[in-house]
Amino acid sequence: MKALKYLSLIFVFAILIACGGSSEEEVIENKPVELKGYEELDLNPWGFEMAIMVPNAEENGEPNVVLTERGALEIVVGQSFGIEIMFGEGDIELLKMDLKEDLVFTSEIIKEEENALIYKQDIPDSGIKTQHHFFYKAQLGSNVYEVRDLIDGSYGSEMIENMVNAAKTLREVKAPKVAA
Repeated sequence: MKALKYLSLIFVFAILIACGGSSEEEVIENKPVELKGYEELDLNPWGFEMAIMVPNAEENGEPNVVLTERGALEIVVGQSFGIEIMFGEGDIELLKMDLKEDLVFTSEIIKEEENALIYKQDIPDSGIKTQHHFFYKAQLGSNVYEVRDLIDGSYGSEMIENMVNAAKTLREVKAPKVAA
């Protein structure tokens, strides 16, 4: 009986050692994603510990970044790029329900991904131009951010696709420590 006990104990230790892997921690690199014609914009000066790729200033003009009273960070570059980033739940299902139940707009979902929704809205028989929009849920560490196009902007479908691609480049960037 004792021999069986020792044998099973040795077997358990052998399994634990084999499954333990190395004691070195994996380092996940937080490198910026490259988008052609884009450059990284550090958002730490506005209180958001992150960076995002935006259209380069040389071709599109300097980014105009504003922290609104409601806590959203609005980023506008030229005429074809305008997004807002804010803390939120990133509830895409709730947005889809809102779009379906909207009494004014007729909405159509163009593209749906796990963390993104691209849709267009029309007011039937109004003569008003079709509006293209997107919503992206970004998880950075334990924080969830909602990224969307500026509601008062007028963007074509290709512009919206470019903004979604930029939103996907969001990455956490801690503010540098200031020596006292």
